[in-house]
Order: sequence, then structure tokens, then C-alpha cells
Amino acid sequence: MRIAGEVLRNLFRKPATIQYPKQQTQIEPDARGRHFADLKKCIGCSLCAMDCPSKAIVMKKLPEDKKPPQNRRGLYPVINYLNCIYCYRCVTICPVKAYVTSSEYRLATESKVLTSEELSLSTLSR
Repeated sequence: MRIAGEVLRNLFRKPATIQYPKQQTQIEPDARGRHFADLKKCIGCSLCAMDCPSKAIVMKKLPEDKKPPQNRRGLYPVINYLNCIYCYRCVTICPVKAYVTSSEYRLATESKVLTSEELSLSTLSR
């Protein structure tokens, strides 16, 4: 009898969940989402890669023709978003505040590896 009463009470209630992706979710503006390095600011110090607890950041060599003057080592961070835990330690440890942050959380894709490489390299052409 208790189960029947529970079923009847909940029969006409609104659902507790939304129908995502048909209905978009409300996201807080300070939510931690996709982030990448602005290579016009990055000095290639590797602190972000050393401090990353999930080892989601690797340092790659910049192409010689795109090497900015402040980055003498010619390295830049590439974040593997599948390994990232979005703790933002890389953002806080960066001495030149080179990371661009967003609240973008829709990162599902069909590509095999989802990284920040294209986003970071695109900052050099802006």
C-alpha cells in the first residue's frame, strides 16, 4: 500500500530532471570549464605541467615561425581534456596569467583526443 501511495503522489509532479540536450542547463558564470594557454603571454616555464595532479598537461615545441619573443624555450602547454580534473591549479600557478578560462562544459566529441592544442595555437594568429 505504501508503494501505491507513493506512485499516486508522484504521478502528477513535474520531473526532477531536465531533458538535456533538448533543454539547456543553467551554468554558473564561474564554473570551471575548458581552459587553454594564450601563447602571446605564455613564457614556456612548464610550471603548469609540473603542478598538474592528473598529468593532463604536456609541453610541446612551438613551430619556429610562430615562436613569440617572450617564450625563449619555445614550449607551450597542451591540455588533454579527457585526463583533466578541472582543478585549475595550472591557472593559479601560472606566473604570467596566460590561461584563458571559460565555463564551457560541453566537451563531448567524436575525435579520439580532445586537447587544447588548436585553441592555444589560434591565440598566436589573433
